[in-house]
Amino acid sequence: MGVIRAQQADLVGEYGDIFWDLSPSMTYVAGSEIHCRIYVANPTDVDREYMMMASLTRNGEVVNEFPIKVDEAAWFSVEANNVVNLPGALVLDYTDAALTVNLYERETNEITDSVSTALTSAGTANLPVLPGIPSTTSDTGNLMNMLMMFMVVMMIGTMITRVAE
Repeated sequence: MGVIRAQQADLVGEYGDIFWDLSPSMTYVAGSEIHCRIYVANPTDVDREYMMMASLTRNGEVVNEFPIKVDEAAWFSVEANNVVNLPGALVLDYTDAALTVNLYERETNEITDSVSTALTSAGTANLPVLPGIPSTTSDTGNLMNMLMMFMVVMMIGTMITRVAE
């Protein structure tokens, strides 16, 4: 953990850290499973208890909030200077929303870290704004369109060159 702290000090929580394998945005169909691995790290020299609380927000308004249970319990322990790997799946009733998982530490009963992803129904047209990240939906969409057009032109050019030879 020392190397991570030196390189990413602003991302390390004082009492705990949370990471996952989900991308910052993803296409999602309401009611389907989102398989993911959540990693909870205890960077302290003391065993700690944590709870994960998920929330879905649309236009800055919370539409759903619930605890993510580990072994049927809301609170779970992580030994000192250790990381736990928590594989699982979420099924959500909403799309076009920001999914955030906050990590609470029991002793302080405060959020020590969080992760977020934008759940969209199709592409980036309805990309929700993630907490703390400015929205760049139109710029991203334009860039992706230009990139796709460039790739198509390059592929057609390559095929024409091969046929001409």
